[in-house]
Amino acid sequence: MSRAAIAELGRERQAARQAAIERAVGRAGIPRRFLHHSFEDYAADSEAQLRALTLAREYAAGFALIRERGNCLLLVGGPGTGKTHLACAILSQVIADGYSGLFLTVSEGLRLIRSTYSPSASQNEVQVFETLTSPDLLVLDEVGVAIGNELTRRAMLFDVLNARYGQMRPTVLIGNLTAAEMEAYLGERIMERLMDLGSITVPFTWSSHRRRS
Repeated sequence: MSRAAIAELGRERQAARQAAIERAVGRAGIPRRFLHHSFEDYAADSEAQLRALTLAREYAAGFALIRERGNCLLLVGGPGTGKTHLACAILSQVIADGYSGLFLTVSEGLRLIRSTYSPSASQNEVQVFETLTSPDLLVLDEVGVAIGNELTRRAMLFDVLNARYGQMRPTVLIGNLTAAEMEAYLGERIMERLMDLGSITVPFTWSSHRRRS
């Protein structure tokens, strides 16, 4: 085989791998608006933003060790500050590196579980629970949204996060909250497990990118 043919085969294999990655990222539930967001196009104009970007990059780059330890990441702060952008960039990189991942909101998780209560449900509760707990990385957005019954919501979060804690599977949690509000929302039992894993809380304290735009 000629060098040109070998080079062409290499390009075809790379293109096939990239297409497979893009399909996997699409299946991971990343919202369309954030599907192609990356670390490179995150605007870090201050020291605090650069720190958030650096920590997100390090989390993605070190995911092999994080997957062994189960370290979680909490991104907290006001809306429009880039939390979901960085979380989706992490998830995309992790999937590109060959791990499984899933993005969903707290409300979507609750709806998935409630959907199993219908007689015509296509999945049972065990199957849905497996969907939430089996990915190597789960990105859970809208932590803090007051949806549904508080006890039901907290029980769902505890069951999912506790199962992932036991299996040492990392979770990235995103919330338009302060660190203290995040702890109050999740409850002491969940926070103890997250902190036991050596989780990092990253505060996004700057003003909204959307409003500046």
